[in-house]
Amino acid sequence: MGYRTRRWIGVAVLAIFVPVYVLIAMEVGARYIDSLSGVIQFVYYLVAGFAWTLPAMMLIKWMRKVPRPQNRVREDFRL
Repeated sequence: MGYRTRRWIGVAVLAIFVPVYVLIAMEVGARYIDSLSGVIQFVYYLVAGFAWTLPAMMLIKWMRKVPRPQNRVREDFRL
């Protein structure tokens, strides 16, 4: 897979993943976390706010991977 193709796939996945993740994190926070103490709310929103970065970093690392050069035999190489 080429570098440009990988970049476009990564951008599309991030553009879909981040809003979906945010909506799910907000819904979980609104349904289950808001009734708990302030310290637990703070910890949840702190963890949820940074948790999306791990899959995003892995995806960006995959996007930036340089394709391996194909095994080519140099024509001017002689023994």
